[in-house]
Amino acid sequence: MKIEVIFGNKKTAYTGAWKHTTLLEVFQEVGITQVHAPCGGNGTCRKCMVKVDGIGEVLACQTLCEDGMCITIPEEQKSLIAERGNCYLYPADGIEGLVAACDIGTTTVVCHLLDGTTGERLGTVSAPNAQRSFGADVISRIQASMEYGLNRLRDAIVSQINMMLIQLKAQTGRTEPIQMLAVAGNTVMCHLFCGLSPESIGVAPFTPLSLFGEVYEAEKLGMSNCKKVYVIPSVAGYVGGDIVSDLAAVQMHSSELAQFDEKETLLLDIGTNGEMVLGKSGKFVCCATAAGPAFEGAEIAKGMPAASGAISKVWLEDGKICCSTIDDVKAIGICGSGLIDALAVFLETGLLDETGLMADADDVKEAFAGYLGEDEDGTCIWLTDEVKVTQADVRKLQLAKASIAAGIQILLEERQIAVTDVEQVILAGGFGSFLNKKSAAAIGLIPAELEHVTVSVGNAAGEGAVSAALSEDARQELTHLQQEMRYVELSTHKKFSDAYMAEMFFE
Repeated sequence: MKIEVIFGNKKTAYTGAWKHTTLLEVFQEVGITQVHAPCGGNGTCRKCMVKVDGIGEVLACQTLCEDGMCITIPEEQKSLIAERGNCYLYPADGIEGLVAACDIGTTTVVCHLLDGTTGERLGTVSAPNAQRSFGADVISRIQASMEYGLNRLRDAIVSQINMMLIQLKAQTGRTEPIQMLAVAGNTVMCHLFCGLSPESIGVAPFTPLSLFGEVYEAEKLGMSNCKKVYVIPSVAGYVGGDIVSDLAAVQMHSSELAQFDEKETLLLDIGTNGEMVLGKSGKFVCCATAAGPAFEGAEIAKGMPAASGAISKVWLEDGKICCSTIDDVKAIGICGSGLIDALAVFLETGLLDETGLMADADDVKEAFAGYLGEDEDGTCIWLTDEVKVTQADVRKLQLAKASIAAGIQILLEERQIAVTDVEQVILAGGFGSFLNKKSAAAIGLIPAELEHVTVSVGNAAGEGAVSAALSEDARQELTHLQQEMRYVELSTHKKFSDAYMAEMFFE
């Protein structure tokens, strides 16, 4: 069977035995990563749309491959990715040559190239995670590794990082060998990168095959552009090296709130998997919540990454709901930060009640009734002529918000402190970089009492990986932090269900 795929200005022919195979599965097999499927190919998110000559637009996950097809993949817009963070960096050990650092997020991948002697950051590149066609969250990736084979997911991420390192060396004109690559990522992403099956993480008691913290020969992992790879240690199946890396990066983070290690601090890294740590030096307790991909715009009717045309801010002004988009162009969708803002505004205007139910037009002020409408699934709220938020969207965001908020409540109980005892909140990661803390407090994502002590530090996991690439002291500190973090499994915690249900309300 032969097909042609057009992407950008390039047409490529592929051949294979693809009878009874969907186009999405073909793309996954041949290494086409530009088509993403947040729902994992179930046909529900409608994000894998492609154009087939003679047929029109179709869902790649629901369309069988046929001989002679010519398929056009839409060009994706470059997303805003938090590449760097306002964090502490360990001094370089003075390694001769180059070192590199990589933050493997479920959604995005960021790589840095550094001078091993001076610690100078020579270049940074970022891109959406090449595994995204297998689903938007770690559960989807685990299932995909079982269904399609571990090697397919491993090859996708290993090939992507190899290409990013080649790109960095070409950009900087440096030709020396990369002596060390330090990798931060959640436990599932690190398993896939190292070629370890994450299957055991997907079922109770969620036990990983490795907690990492080791140095590997790069070639054994399929890495062709470096000599050794250090994978930052994880704590549990769903508390990974990314949050440990965060902690190392912010432990000496200076702000108007003083030093991290002197204060009772809540560190949140919110993505498809919400990881969090509460405590201070030597007394850390941590957990993870299955927030899902809603905060990143996945599986939302008009959700999209933080790219050109995405509504990224929503606010009230002179009795009107106002929006702004990335690049100030016409709105074509809404990203995570815009969704949080929108929920806060809907609550303030009465378009949404405390249970998350959209109001009837007769029950809200006349100035806001016009934003209510109907779609094929029922009531929705229109932000623009093109962009709406549906009742189903609100429910998905509500579930994600409740999961994070309940996790915070359990950590407070485990530390035996009140919310008012928390002296600072640090938001790490890409989503946290763009999150409006006032809106987050308004919907109950973070406790309202903590809004005034909340700061964002950007991509702390990536900065922790930079330190790990440069410094043996940093690598030792990461191991030390891993051992200091007491993990709480929420799925079996006797009070989590009650906390989760209580946090479902917007109060």
